[in-house]
Amino acid sequence: MRTRLRIAASIATLTLAAGGLLATAPAASASAVAPSALSCSARLITGSGGHRGADIRCTGSTFTGVIDCKRTDNGYVYRHFGNRVPSGGTSTVWCDLNATVIQAYGTPS
Repeated sequence: MRTRLRIAASIATLTLAAGGLLATAPAASASAVAPSALSCSARLITGSGGHRGADIRCTGSTFTGVIDCKRTDNGYVYRHFGNRVPSGGTSTVWCDLNATVIQAYGTPS
């Protein structure tokens, strides 16, 4: 629980800092750094030991695959990140044993 609070506080701090940086950036530079749109698809997979995961393929830019997992024994939800790959590649991500994939997507990296 303490770790989740620290992570949430860190994310909030980074979000506020990023918002402040964007507010002070000139309009021309803000539009020049706009991220390219990703087009992604995910295929659910099952490993030999019973692990659940996803193969995520995206085009548009370099990306990292992400899955949200939910444990079947206590309902705990968590996130795992896959490998960083170029556009058109596949990022494979796995949940822990006794967990299912509840969401799979790619994020620009």
